[in-house]
Amino acid sequence: MRSITLFLVLFLSACAVKMNNGPLYSSYYRYEQSVSVDNLHKLQSDFFSSNLIKDLNVNESEITEQLLFKKYMFKQESHFEKINEKVGCLSINGFDNENMPISFNIKYIAENEHWLIEGIGVLFVNSIADFTDSAKCPSEYQN
Repeated sequence: MRSITLFLVLFLSACAVKMNNGPLYSSYYRYEQSVSVDNLHKLQSDFFSSNLIKDLNVNESEITEQLLFKKYMFKQESHFEKINEKVGCLSINGFDNENMPISFNIKYIAENEHWLIEGIGVLFVNSIADFTDSAKCPSEYQN
């Protein structure tokens, strides 16, 4: 009986998490699970907008490092997204491998019926109090 209860709790938790994922987070999740240094060149057009990658040489290590920004976040805490027609913003709060707070703010555009990354902002914040509680695009932060 105990194992059945545990299974039901885990199953319902998984369903609840899945239902909260909108199209932008789903696109990010596919990027997070799929893209690596070995396949970045092959998959770049599946996840990044043509405008973002048109002048980039993904064979350069600095460019590869920037496009693999996902590796900076070790654990996710929360995420928020907003969509306005063909433009969307996704903010993900979490922690790096040293348990320091970090936020990703990603701009997406709808291109060829897919949500593709158009801009990336990585913020190393001072504390969890600095986590955003709403979706923001990178341009919404002052330099």
